[in-house]
Amino acid sequence: MRVGIYALAKNESANVPAWEASCREADVRVVTDTGSTDDTVELLEAAGVTVARGTPIPWRWDDAHTLSLCHLPADVDVAIRLDLDEALDPGWREALEAAWTPETTKLRYPYWWSPDFSFRCDRIHSRHGYRWTGATHEGLVRWSGAEVQTFTDDVVIRHFREVGKTHKSDLELLTRAVEENPTDARMHWYYARELDYAGDKRAGAAFANYLRMPGGAPNERAHARRSLARLDEKGASSHILAAMLEAPSEPEAHLYVAQMGWQKRDPVAALYWARQAYHCDRENMTHTSDVAAYGDLSADLAYSAAFELGLYAEALEYAREAARRNPGEPRHAENVAAIERMVVEDGPKP
Repeated sequence: MRVGIYALAKNESANVPAWEASCREADVRVVTDTGSTDDTVELLEAAGVTVARGTPIPWRWDDAHTLSLCHLPADVDVAIRLDLDEALDPGWREALEAAWTPETTKLRYPYWWSPDFSFRCDRIHSRHGYRWTGATHEGLVRWSGAEVQTFTDDVVIRHFREVGKTHKSDLELLTRAVEENPTDARMHWYYARELDYAGDKRAGAAFANYLRMPGGAPNERAHARRSLARLDEKGASSHILAAMLEAPSEPEAHLYVAQMGWQKRDPVAALYWARQAYHCDRENMTHTSDVAAYGDLSADLAYSAAFELGLYAEALEYAREAARRNPGEPRHAENVAAIERMVVEDGPKP
């Protein structure tokens, strides 16, 4: 098996050392430089990385990444798109060879976008039969032959993006993308989300338009519903219920209803829905997830509601979990200590 790494670069000299060190076990490493004015090229070449050059005009991310893929030699079997602000965890080569089968065309693996947020990504794929599509938020598309996905937890890629870094052209490119592909639900979702990020009043209509389209991933549809709940307060309840139906294994909608119950002084409702959110597994996290919903919020709310209802043993369980999930919050430790005195030392109180 010949493994090739491919990437784009422009003024990435600060990222070269960590990137290069993480992927030395590849058989081929090719970086397509799109116009660096720093010493990115020199650093890469000094480390033994092949540097190609090219810039699509007009600029589009799908054309750029497909160009980068094409710079890999034809005899490469498995291609890994590894951006310069990413790194492979040690042991990746052995894990890749163990996970890849003769039938595999795409490998899905844990991708850590930030230290507390990961989801499964798909940028490890057969060298042939794929291309990137979409002016931005580009997706990997199988255009020749059947696609066979294999899953692994042992190949891990981590992202180290510069804090505050944004692509200023995203909204312009997404506008172009939805014009080019008016039936592409995925692009319409990204377009609506980008409008929402920008505080653009058109976001609500864009999300509603997306939801009227056939298709669309359940997690993206649920995110659109939750966004409409925030943008359209009058219809918030129906939007949240719809979000829950779209993606019942995600915690955000359950947590929303639990918080509403607590605000209305209904601990029974708060506990019920907090329990639903609490039991949503982090394995369900995707690029649409609200990271905070997978943290200590559900456990903290379940603790408060259970305590209010006199369910002290259950409250202790949730208090301990809230402290485990967020050890830096002193209130959680105080809650654990207080209720331990009640449950363990003094026994449950009536």
